[in-house]
Amino acid sequence: AAGGRAASGGHGQQQDSGQSQGSGRPQPQLLEPSLLSFLVCPLSKRPLRYEEATNELINEELGIAYPIIDGIPNMIPEAARMIQKKPPAEDLKQA
Repeated sequence: AAGGRAASGGHGQQQDSGQSQGSGRPQPQLLEPSLLSFLVCPLSKRPLRYEEATNELINEELGIAYPIIDGIPNMIPEAARMIQKKPPAEDLKQA
């Protein structure tokens, strides 16, 4: 059984499970577009916008971006990053 495993496994270093961790940077797996209609922000319960350039789900209202890792949105609030387009305080000062 051990001999058969070695023959089919090559050198034992090439375990191709769809992830290439060592050589280069793999193309990030994008979000399935059909999921977007079901996903809402866990904090505001509002719809999210998908930003393909950064592979994130954006909540414009709160100014936060949820990362998408291996095609799966990480919607834990602590995992979100703040996006600084315009702070909410500036909107109040302009009036």
